Amino acid sequence: MTLERITTGASLADQLLAWNEASFVGRSFELQLFGQYLQSLSMYTERILHIYGTGGMGKSFLLSRCRRTAEEKGIPFLLTDLRDYTNTPERICSRLLQLQGDGGAAPGLPEQEHCVRALNRLAADAPLVLAFDHYEEAGSLDSWFRESFLPALHANVLIVTSGRFPLEGPWKRLPGWRRLVLPIPLRELGYEECRAYAQLHGMTDEADIDRLWLRTLGHPLSLSLFTPLTREARKSPSAGDIPAGDFESLLTDWLREAPGEELRELVLAASVPRSFHQELLSGLLGEPVPSPLFERLIRLSFVEETAEGWQLHGLVRETASRVLQTRMPAAYEEYRRRTAAAFYASARRALERGQDASWDIAELLRAAGPPVLRAHYRHSRTTFNYYESVGLHNLAEAEDYIRRRREQARGWNVRCSTPGLESVYRFSFSAEETLYRLAGLRLEELVRLDPGAVKLLRRPGGETAGLSALLPIHSGTLPFLLEAPLSRAYFRSLTPQQLQAYDVPPEKKAGAFLFTTDVENLESEELRSDSIRLQFEWILGGQLLITSPPPLPYFIQAVEALGFRQAEGVVHTDHDGVTPSYTYLLDTRREKQLAFLHRMMESTDLVTRNTPAGTAVQPGPAHSLLTAREQEVAEQLIQGRTNLEIAAGLFISEATVKKHVNAMLQKYGAKNRTQLAKALLEAPRPDQEE
Repeated sequence: MTLERITTGASLADQLLAWNEASFVGRSFELQLFGQYLQSLSMYTERILHIYGTGGMGKSFLLSRCRRTAEEKGIPFLLTDLRDYTNTPERICSRLLQLQGDGGAAPGLPEQEHCVRALNRLAADAPLVLAFDHYEEAGSLDSWFRESFLPALHANVLIVTSGRFPLEGPWKRLPGWRRLVLPIPLRELGYEECRAYAQLHGMTDEADIDRLWLRTLGHPLSLSLFTPLTREARKSPSAGDIPAGDFESLLTDWLREAPGEELRELVLAASVPRSFHQELLSGLLGEPVPSPLFERLIRLSFVEETAEGWQLHGLVRETASRVLQTRMPAAYEEYRRRTAAAFYASARRALERGQDASWDIAELLRAAGPPVLRAHYRHSRTTFNYYESVGLHNLAEAEDYIRRRREQARGWNVRCSTPGLESVYRFSFSAEETLYRLAGLRLEELVRLDPGAVKLLRRPGGETAGLSALLPIHSGTLPFLLEAPLSRAYFRSLTPQQLQAYDVPPEKKAGAFLFTTDVENLESEELRSDSIRLQFEWILGGQLLITSPPPLPYFIQAVEALGFRQAEGVVHTDHDGVTPSYTYLLDTRREKQLAFLHRMMESTDLVTRNTPAGTAVQPGPAHSLLTAREQEVAEQLIQGRTNLEIAAGLFISEATVKKHVNAMLQKYGAKNRTQLAKALLEAPRPDQEE
């Protein structure tokens, strides 16, 4: 189905309405919810449906479709756009009277009272809908609505508001209003909805539709802008190039709520890292970000708080980053380098202190990791999902999860790309292949062997969304590993002498075998992120990790990108009984933990472009003369970093860096930074000293 040509005899207004209606896709949940309130309003407590979402999310289009739904049921729908009227109660009341067909004022009655009486008469016997679009423009009207206008309305009146922000302040603080308001957040359209929209506009090639999806992430305004450009690219490759002005027009729409050059520059800087906090942005900019300015930033509708800080809305971030890269390429590269350096330094510090560095590593890979990992992480966001250990008390839930996965198995299509679409990945799974990660799992045996071996992934509400199984290797688990599917091929391939290295007391643990990190839907970027983050925790736990992933490109590319090496001569068919599967190992014990981090950093394009060869990924210049902090500063200094850049990378002040540099100058008898760098590079390491 595609959009039809102009209907003979129709007015342009009618035709525009018809085309807009035909172009509408998605939002079935929101429309169904609205329909339920229309049908049975008296059964609900709420009387205000508040639709909210960042710019271009399709809020106004949804209101138009709600109006059509109401009119089809014979229910009046009075829509007011708060951008069109000066913010006075009189103008709003006048508009509502006009929409009712009431042309004149009532003698002796104030206009507001006349308006309320007219609305209540209309709602006396049947529902009435009052809709207010662009509610973020309400200003002082907000208190008038809440304190004067809305309390006077009949219970049959349903209020629908839409805006960029959720209703805050008294709307949330006062129990009465909180019960009357139903928040309805709008998210991006899903892939199938994006596909339906593209097909309505004449796109049939699946690769083109995939690129449109990856370009827009399902953002409705971006879909409407980029669909014709993607379609034209089929006729002429150059026609599909998206002009920089189109990205800037998108960004301008979002930045309407961010007045002031200072705040807009901060938005551009915040678009480079995936997640940010005040200290990180201060490091990127090279100067402290004032708290009032940061508060203004995080209150924008396209900024959301996560478990680890704040993030820009995915498409806003990528659009702002692209605009920054076009306008100020040197600044963009410097911000990107500082971002990678900051997370690298933070991860290194955590590893050296024996702390969890998984989040820092994940952010580093998002900024500058191998393309396949950056593609997997592109859409993901820090989640509030959590893992819970499985014991005999909740084993049934884990078994129910596996049973549900098998009963509801369906094909998956995982599409991901790097932000600029330099690398595009498409992975398709049959229904059978989606169950490969559950092959051969013996849950009860795993739970009895080790109380922490099996974990359930839960959403904040407690629903199960995934399952993992990682079994420590020692004398108590070795018999099981020699017999269990997936693990037996590797352990049976070992010589008695090699096997003896794993036959250690339980308290020592020779490593761990990863059986699975399964999630209920691999198409979910959120769940993919949860899965790989757990793997980072294991990888950075300082152990030998062994795994045999399903024999599918998605899993093989992932383990190879993470640095696993294939075990020679170990092959089995335990996943489906037919396809050869292989075993992979990754050792991050002791000093190999930092070596893993260095390899990750070495794989980035920032190392070769911005650092002297052979310095960026080498272990730091450890020496007994230096304190731990001085060693960190020294490592940055020999890479040619300025004091400001070192401060940004280590999250310390520039004055503190100067203090450490001066201390090292005295310790090494150097007169300047050049002499100091030479002395540091030539200084013997502790293991070289006699």
